[in-house]
Amino acid sequence: MRRREFFGLIGGAAAWPLAARAQPQAARRIGVISAVPESDPEEKPRRIAFQQGLRAAGLATGRNLHIDFRWNNRGDVTVSEEMLALAKEMVALEPEVILVQSNPGVAAIRQVTSTIPIVFVSVADPVESGFVESLARPGGNITGFSNFEASMGGKWLEALKQIAPRVTRVVAVLQIETAANAGFLRAAQSAAASLGVNLTAASVHNATEIETALTALSTESNCGLIVMPHPVTVTHREVILKLAAEYRLPAVYPFRYYAAAGGLMSYGTDLVDLYRRAATYVDRILRGVKPRELPVQAPSKFEMVINLKTAKTLGLDVPLHLQQLADEVIE
Repeated sequence: MRRREFFGLIGGAAAWPLAARAQPQAARRIGVISAVPESDPEEKPRRIAFQQGLRAAGLATGRNLHIDFRWNNRGDVTVSEEMLALAKEMVALEPEVILVQSNPGVAAIRQVTSTIPIVFVSVADPVESGFVESLARPGGNITGFSNFEASMGGKWLEALKQIAPRVTRVVAVLQIETAANAGFLRAAQSAAASLGVNLTAASVHNATEIETALTALSTESNCGLIVMPHPVTVTHREVILKLAAEYRLPAVYPFRYYAAAGGLMSYGTDLVDLYRRAATYVDRILRGVKPRELPVQAPSKFEMVINLKTAKTLGLDVPLHLQQLADEVIE
């Protein structure tokens, strides 16, 4: 063998590992199921935050990641029916991990798979809801990031009484079939007597039921609302805000965007932050960690927002100490 041919073979052999390393990696595949419509203006910031979290972990669409998104875009079926349909559709795509938003979303995905790893986000009281065995040891194929525990029901009622002390009757707008909502209601009922409040519940499933429940309060005095977190109350928040303003009903809401859109007061979690944090769990699962090894994480950010303009319209004089406690005051 000639010297030139010999070194040519050596050079070619040395290039093989480099060529192998240069081969593009197969893209990881994950799924995302949202309980609100794609058109919801709050959906995009959460999606962006989740993808930013993934990029920070070295995962980017178009490079080494493929994401299948599914949204609850249909208004002609109940949330539970639509979420079950989306869950079946997503599982058929065989993603490696699925990010699921909302209690109805997790309830649906549990019916469809017990093997695909699930990371939930914006889920209230996951233990009481039966999604995990405990916060520290979730068990099974599900873990994630919760937003509220049951005791928030009492805190929302207390916040409403502080900003609207004349309120003596409060209606909780919720979906009672959701275990977490039922837990919020029980907590609020426990606090009602000491706050001098008669508390009742309006269980709603669509915009028509919301309108019926709030219209029934149009002739009442000293009445207020607690709007509890659920895809139904989130999707139809414009109806709730419109009627609360029309019938002059002081109300406390679970998320900032209600107050930003004209609601009196919100007290709740930063959902964008939860989505960003959820990306870390998706990354760890893709690296081989089992969901049962990842404890359920509580929210790290709570925020109180008061809309002073709305308070003035309702004839409420918001106490200075309450304004000072607020993370944001809208004027």
